[in-house]
Amino acid sequence: MKKKLFVCFVLITYFLQTAALAQEDRKLTYYVGVGPAIDGNIGLYGINVSNELSIGLGKRTALNPSLTYYQSIKSFDNYDDPNFGQDNSSGLFTNVTLKYDILKTRNDFRISLAFGPSFQLGSENSTDGAYLRYYEFGSYYEYKYSIKRYSRLGYTQQVAFDWQSKNENRRNSAVVSMSSFDGYWPWYLMATYRMGFRLK
Repeated sequence: MKKKLFVCFVLITYFLQTAALAQEDRKLTYYVGVGPAIDGNIGLYGINVSNELSIGLGKRTALNPSLTYYQSIKSFDNYDDPNFGQDNSSGLFTNVTLKYDILKTRNDFRISLAFGPSFQLGSENSTDGAYLRYYEFGSYYEYKYSIKRYSRLGYTQQVAFDWQSKNENRRNSAVVSMSSFDGYWPWYLMATYRMGFRLK
């Protein structure tokens, strides 16, 4: 079932890109960025690195296929025991969003909303609990860990702030994105500063 979903996702992405590129007055902008992230499910701080191709469909709309890598760095909780709370998560996200500019000024400052499907390949390992075990000379903690691997389809929502750089072929952008999976919203929260390069 997951393979069928992934194949459908890839085909839809391909056909949408082909249709967009077929337009004569297309505008292409490539964005690359980095920023902080949160795994809201098991409580982890992390970092995300993203790149996106923005394909102009109209004056206010664009199709945006993207690839984002996320890696956790630290847990929300600070434990005295270094063996407890060593949770970790990471993921590679392929997103395709349809973006609409809800505000566009004369200076080309834009506020946009975007929504679309998100496919994640990733994993997480978490500490499920600690159990106090007793033996002849004292006691010790025994930790229970779980490992999960993900190959799943969800959705992402974004709010983007985009403005023209001094260089007419460059743009600056700040994006807040929320990615949701398995009915949990938002599973991942990411804030990204990006630099945009006009390709056409």
